[in-house]
Amino acid sequence: MAPQELETRVGRLEDEPPLALGSVDLTIGDPVRLRQQFGEIFAYIARVESAVSQNVADITTFLPDLDEQDRRFLTAWSAHELAHAAIFDALRAELGLVAPAPGGRPESSDQATASARFSFRLFGHLATNRWLHDVFKLIYLSRGAMHEHMTYDCYRHMGARFEALGELALFRTVTEPIRRQEAGHLGYYRLAAATHRNGLSAAQVRLARQLTLHTYTPVGAGVCGRSSAGRVFAALAGDDVDAVLDGVEAVADDLLGDGIHPLPHFVHAAVDACVDRPPVRRTVHRGRTP
Repeated sequence: MAPQELETRVGRLEDEPPLALGSVDLTIGDPVRLRQQFGEIFAYIARVESAVSQNVADITTFLPDLDEQDRRFLTAWSAHELAHAAIFDALRAELGLVAPAPGGRPESSDQATASARFSFRLFGHLATNRWLHDVFKLIYLSRGAMHEHMTYDCYRHMGARFEALGELALFRTVTEPIRRQEAGHLGYYRLAAATHRNGLSAAQVRLARQLTLHTYTPVGAGVCGRSSAGRVFAALAGDDVDAVLDGVEAVADDLLGDGIHPLPHFVHAAVDACVDRPPVRRTVHRGRTP
């Protein structure tokens, strides 16, 4: 049943066109306030969303034996994300915000990106081994679900902020449509990861879990730098940041956990490092979600 459901989800995503700029209402009530409160956030989102073409190239290097369904999903997903980037570029232009110069990432981000390119090539070479390829695919699908869950929650918080500020055009035509598309991406990743896991051995799942625990970075941190990622997450989630991260970790538990011992708070630790806050001792009490 799951393969057919995955086919249905891919078809649904393919049938949903990328959000058109013409459908977006950029009526802004208080541009000064938006520039002050959201300037860095908008730049961060535009940069992360526009990096998807490189992300697809990295994924296909990392996983050279993706099947047709995986590649169809990547095509639909990347078209959606590039449209999101165009919307935030247009919003920044409407606010008079200067676009970042080409190659204007922080030096540390450039170094991290170069290191990541090397890692993708190395793992792509290792993935010629089918056993390892299946491990890496579970990592990719699980991390995709984690990233989409965080992205969905960030858009939800941004939309609530827009609504509270009276920026209803942005709430209705920017964050709500994007949030709905991100929910579709999240649904595909979760089902694909769970389906793929069912065909793996306990040793493969255990290796995928350990590699994820030791290599996880928050979405966008490699593109924009850890400090920028930390500021954006803190600004968007506010007092709810721990609840958002708990949700991401619950996804990881569901897809990578052993059903007995909850995963450590590795997402919290990664974001703590980004926002430069001391790690907090937390009680690990999560189990795999139903």
